Amino acid sequence: MSADLNTPVIVEGFTGLDEGTPAGDAAWTTALARWRTANPGTDDRGEILRLVALTDVLGRYNRLRPRLAAEKEARATRDEALAEVETCWQALRSAQAWLAAHHRYVIAVDSAKAAIREWRERALAAKEIPFLWDAPNRKAAYDGLIADGHPEVEPLSGGNPAVEADRLLAELEQAEAHRGGLVAKTVAIASRVGAV
Repeated sequence: MSADLNTPVIVEGFTGLDEGTPAGDAAWTTALARWRTANPGTDDRGEILRLVALTDVLGRYNRLRPRLAAEKEARATRDEALAEVETCWQALRSAQAWLAAHHRYVIAVDSAKAAIREWRERALAAKEIPFLWDAPNRKAAYDGLIADGHPEVEPLSGGNPAVEADRLLAELEQAEAHRGGLVAKTVAIASRVGAV
């Protein structure tokens, strides 16, 4: 994941990540003073609502964007690991060094299980941040981020990553158990003829 994704986007001095801190309070004071100077004698409630929406959207955006990138990276690793399991299993059909090929398969299965678990954690972390447009001010703040050239964020859709990970692990373990039975038969025959 690039360091750029971990650098919060700053708009009008706000990141949305520092609410209630001296830096966050200073950004509010500066923004309201700037607005009041530009709009003397005008009620500032509309500007306050706009800034609340901006900081809310920025906070969600700055927390969600790196989590989505981490999930995407973990999903790609998971999918590559599962593909490697199948490649290794297919390689056993014609392996000259059968034990070495089988060991490679066993390692690939173990790596795939770890990759699935890592993806589950990354996906669950990304799902923790709701990113909804439930108010015009929030939509305007988000549209402003995109207009400034920042990438769009699309919350993870679909079901529960924990359920998906459990399904993938169960399928992998079921295939591993079935294949283990096939391997046992091969080893038994090879043992009888002295090939192992």
